[in-house]
Amino acid sequence: MRKHAHFDNHEIFIASAAIAAHASFDSEGGFRQKDLKFLTDMFSNWVDVTLENQVLTIHNTQVMRYLNDLVKGGFAVRTKGAGAQPRYKLTRTGLMGLVQRLVKRPPRFPLEHFYFVYHIVETYRGPIERLIVDGGMKLTPSQKIELNALFDIRHSLEEHLAFVSVELKKIKQRIQDSEAVTKIVNDARRSGKTTEDLVKTIEEKFPYDLNSQKPLSVFYKEIPAFMRDWILDVALPKRCEQIWRPIADTMEKHHEVLKSMKAQLTASKQPTAEAS
Repeated sequence: MRKHAHFDNHEIFIASAAIAAHASFDSEGGFRQKDLKFLTDMFSNWVDVTLENQVLTIHNTQVMRYLNDLVKGGFAVRTKGAGAQPRYKLTRTGLMGLVQRLVKRPPRFPLEHFYFVYHIVETYRGPIERLIVDGGMKLTPSQKIELNALFDIRHSLEEHLAFVSVELKKIKQRIQDSEAVTKIVNDARRSGKTTEDLVKTIEEKFPYDLNSQKPLSVFYKEIPAFMRDWILDVALPKRCEQIWRPIADTMEKHHEVLKSMKAQLTASKQPTAEAS
């Protein structure tokens, strides 16, 4: 099914909203476009407390485009229902496909989005599973295995733990390098080295990420002369304390949260699909 870049990072909200709308309005012949938009706004608002600028701003034309894509991809069918507005119902393929998108979503920032996915998949598994098996349908052993695999959030949790571990190592390395550069600066000041020689030393020992675009020595020549020493002596140490250490502390907390979630998931018996 074709996807739009606008939904790439935020489809978790509209996909979850589609599942919720399907469940809520099934008895009325399906859900409407405005039902999907409302539920998307509501789910997005759940992370709005900490991510005001990260939530999904969605317009009616985008909702309609998404619904058309669901229909074209066999994820939904369009029905007349009651009233003049078209209504939609998710197919079994659509229900399973949207759950799979939630579970298989690659790790990325902000991590609060994964917490949302984990909540939806872990907490609402029972109701969603009932929608998929359509009430009284009996499941074959192979179908049970497939359904259990569909809702297995453990692999995604492991991926997010690994992702955060790598990012944490990277920020800690940046802090370590910054402290080493600060020591070089302090030693150079005591020995009377010029700022130009000092910058060349830093450039050789600690090339920064944008060095291929603009070497540090070239960049420093573009900085006003009165700021060059100030950046090395004052700004650099503060950059470490005021930006990178808080980021590292935040990621440490995320790592602790994810480990706690893994422990809880391991300790609790995972629900499995049963024949109705």
